[in-house]
Amino acid sequence: MSSKAPRFVPSIRLARYDVINKKGEDLGQVQTFVVDMSEGIIAFALVAFGGFLGISDKWFAIPWEALKWHPTTNKFVLSMSEKVLKEAPGMDKDLWVEEIEKWQEERDLNLLDRYYTHHGYESYKGIVQERITSRGRHKVDAKFEINKDKAGEFRFRMVAVNGEVIAVSEGYTTKDNVLNGIASVKTNAAAAVIEDNTL
Repeated sequence: MSSKAPRFVPSIRLARYDVINKKGEDLGQVQTFVVDMSEGIIAFALVAFGGFLGISDKWFAIPWEALKWHPTTNKFVLSMSEKVLKEAPGMDKDLWVEEIEKWQEERDLNLLDRYYTHHGYESYKGIVQERITSRGRHKVDAKFEINKDKAGEFRFRMVAVNGEVIAVSEGYTTKDNVLNGIASVKTNAAAAVIEDNTL
């Protein structure tokens, strides 16, 4: 193995990397990463807390952002109190795969959230929603319909998945213009502020 600290580490090699606290005391070892295949992000790292904590019967889901890689020592630094770690909800180390395979629906993210919020981090559902917003899409996929009105102008409607019309555009003289209008809505809507002129 190269003496230079690796930047990209396959999950099958994670067990060789220890988790320590800020004092350098051994907490345990990362066992694996769990990836959210729908969102393309690391949902959490599974850590076995041996070390001086001595918790051997359970593994713990730790938010990825809670682990800071220390390239000099090739260790993960975890800044959490011993009390928080000992009281954290754990997973049976022999049954954790069966547990997470049940997390399929949106409501199941509540089960993952308890690991995040216990450790004092933003809920996982919140992280997912931020990613959705930043990509300019929503969990409920709306669509844009292009039609011609009686005057022969092109207009688009934004329609929710249940068929409800969310917005209707002005008239455009060409199809290129209406497509540009749709592109503008997609680009600007997520960051648009609300100006209430009724106050």
